[in-house]
Amino acid sequence: MQLPKDLGPMDVYRLLPGDNCGECGIKTCMGFATNLLERKGEVDDCPPMREPERKEEREKLIEMLTPPVRPIVIGEGDNAIEIGGEEVIYRHERTWYNPPPMMIDVHDQMNEEELLNRVEWISDYSRIKIGQKLSFDGIAIRSSSCDSSTFQETVRLVTENTEYPITLCSHNPDVLESGLEALEKRRPLLYAATTDNWDEVADLAVRYDCPFTISSPDLDELVEISTKALAGEVKDDQIVLNPWTDPTNIRDTLYKLVKLRRAAIEDEFESLRFPLVGVPLTAWLTEDNEIEAAFMEGATSCILISNSIDMLILHSDEIWSLMPSMVLRQDLYQDPRNPASVEPELNEVGNPDENSPILITGNFALTYYTVEGDVEGIDCYIYPVDTDGTSVTSAIAGDLMTADQIVDAIKEENFGEKVSHNTIILPGEAAVLSGQIEVDSGWNVMVGPKDSSQIKDFLKENWPPKKE
Repeated sequence: MQLPKDLGPMDVYRLLPGDNCGECGIKTCMGFATNLLERKGEVDDCPPMREPERKEEREKLIEMLTPPVRPIVIGEGDNAIEIGGEEVIYRHERTWYNPPPMMIDVHDQMNEEELLNRVEWISDYSRIKIGQKLSFDGIAIRSSSCDSSTFQETVRLVTENTEYPITLCSHNPDVLESGLEALEKRRPLLYAATTDNWDEVADLAVRYDCPFTISSPDLDELVEISTKALAGEVKDDQIVLNPWTDPTNIRDTLYKLVKLRRAAIEDEFESLRFPLVGVPLTAWLTEDNEIEAAFMEGATSCILISNSIDMLILHSDEIWSLMPSMVLRQDLYQDPRNPASVEPELNEVGNPDENSPILITGNFALTYYTVEGDVEGIDCYIYPVDTDGTSVTSAIAGDLMTADQIVDAIKEENFGEKVSHNTIILPGEAAVLSGQIEVDSGWNVMVGPKDSSQIKDFLKENWPPKKE
């Protein structure tokens, strides 16, 4: 089977009806084929492909478009998360698609107040970075008691107080089933199947239609259990692999991750074409030193995110330990073909009026939100020129920020209707554009600092502009 990264629109188009009926919402079948390759649609978005006579082509197309690492869904509805679904080993080959969810654990021996406080914190925590929300993604419920009724009550309390996806953690199938009974079809992830219990856990996964984790430090055992499970009633959208994470021997852990990823993507070895979950067990390695445990967990998590892990189950509640992983995840899963950017439009910061300054910058998201943060407390307008998501320095060097763009923006965005003055402020790196802008637009140009952290001081000294 051809790898998805080698496919072209024609490979997909040959299996489509080819009559350009437009029922999918796109004018041509070739356009629909391109959308499918870009993961902007599903095969069943094409009504003719759902007809019985096209069953064979539909199945071929779905298989062709299924990534080497099969996507697995945990949870239901709007709160479901998808893990896996990757096509390449290295991000720069194309992109990585599904940021690894970060699930924080609770256990069934916490008292009710402690449990609910932790659930609330996990569910509500969020921070904004370059316009995107950083948050946790789910809750892993561990059975510390090994008692079915205790575990079931904990699962019930958690699910009544959060809509987040759930992972049920126990090696005892009876305990896992008690948790499943309390979940009412919320499609949790079961953790974990081993050589001793895999058949019972796999049976639970089939009966409750949910995914489960196969866990072993031995790759041969992972292959053996996965092969046996697939030979039964387990479907290929129900398996997740856990090769164990050993923070004391991270080199061996990375070796196993790389080997599993190559087997899935390069070799398309069916028994290993599944997402990988990482569980840094540092809390149990350094129980007498919570700071050290949190540090080790944070460092290990970053290493795993950089090396193909598809999901993390974490224990620490120290933000300084968790935030590096969240930021790294955001950065690595930004499509390198489409830099993070904002729309080129006149934005208000605070409550600007007709006397407020208009600042010009680029539309690279990090640049824009840095400028926005640096002018916090000042009422102003910011216009991000469309620089194809590049920084101001790169945009000036590459002719992506031009005087013509800014002149056009002054007219199209009606700067003159927003303010009573006729002055804009350029970033220092764009000083070379000031003369042409003044000639072509009739507006005055002030050249601001190169570093946006100096904008407040600049405005304090120079705004409003002195009348000649």
